[in-house]
Amino acid sequence: MRNKIIVIFVIAAIVVVISVFLHKDEENAAHQPIESRAVPVIVSKAATRNVEYTLNQVGTLEAAQEVTIRSEAQGRVIEILFAEGGKVRQDDILVKLDSAKIQAEVRSLKARIAKLKIRLANKKRTLERNRPLVKQNLVSKDQFDSYQTAINELKAEVTQARADLSRQQVRLSDTEIRAPFDGTIGARDFSLGHYLRVGDPVLTIVDLNPLEIMFKVPEKYFTNVFIGQEVQLKIEPYPDKIFNGKIFFIAPQVEVLTRTFAVKAQVDNPDQALHPGMFARVRIIVSVHENAVTVPWESVIRTETETYVYLVDGNVAHKHPVHIGKIKDGWAEILDPDFAPGATVILEGKFAVKDGMEVDVSRKPENKNAARL
Repeated sequence: MRNKIIVIFVIAAIVVVISVFLHKDEENAAHQPIESRAVPVIVSKAATRNVEYTLNQVGTLEAAQEVTIRSEAQGRVIEILFAEGGKVRQDDILVKLDSAKIQAEVRSLKARIAKLKIRLANKKRTLERNRPLVKQNLVSKDQFDSYQTAINELKAEVTQARADLSRQQVRLSDTEIRAPFDGTIGARDFSLGHYLRVGDPVLTIVDLNPLEIMFKVPEKYFTNVFIGQEVQLKIEPYPDKIFNGKIFFIAPQVEVLTRTFAVKAQVDNPDQALHPGMFARVRIIVSVHENAVTVPWESVIRTETETYVYLVDGNVAHKHPVHIGKIKDGWAEILDPDFAPGATVILEGKFAVKDGMEVDVSRKPENKNAARL
């Protein structure tokens, strides 16, 4: 019995000691300064940026000019003056056909015209000599008219011969196949001695600078696209390079089935790194929100029911619901914000904060990212 009393006494003494210590801890906590109970947080600033809204489409590069040259004359190939894949200038002679027969015909026609001109000149002199004799009745009117008729017939022969000469000269020029514009030659599938007929394909010329690209744009952006607007292209063989182009054509109608319209852009290609048929990703800036209020994305809290940030006023945190626009490079655009640029937002410690709670602020170094989203 006595042992039980001793045990009870010891337990009671322990309880008393613990109560005393707990009471002292509460007194110490009550006398601590307010700052020691504030939640430590790291903050940053809301800032203004030009927020770009872009449209990303795809397309295939095409040559602005590409032509398959066909023979306009028939004959045997006697000269090939180009190299496959080589560069040519407009009016360069690329292929020559055998033109000996045509040249002979041209010489013959020139000689015939010369003789006809001599005969015509003689007839004219005869006519003029007989003109006064008609008045003196020394030459009959019928004979004089026959001179005039002969002159008219010779003039007709000269005209016909000149027309024949012109046709032969065109045929002769057709035996020299020339480049219609500056460009790059395609593959060749004929050799010297090959006989070409009228209409046979000879070679292909492609103009590689500039190139063009056609892509489709959703109809809702019809008013956001304009002639002269810049576009940016990413090409798979050059993953680290951006190519620039300008819109030069906008289709005047929207395709009913796809609800899109066609747009074409011209892409400068001075070093000819790009080639027709290449796949390209096209980026267009369709609108810019200038001086939009943005906050670090790290400061935004999103739940199933709301999105908000905590702003710090003095040393007190206030909850602000927000609507998020574009997010890029660690920044988030705030649509219709109820706070101004320069407002202090909580980055770290935000999940430990409640609305109206005191905070102990540490500032995060400013982010020096470019002022565009």
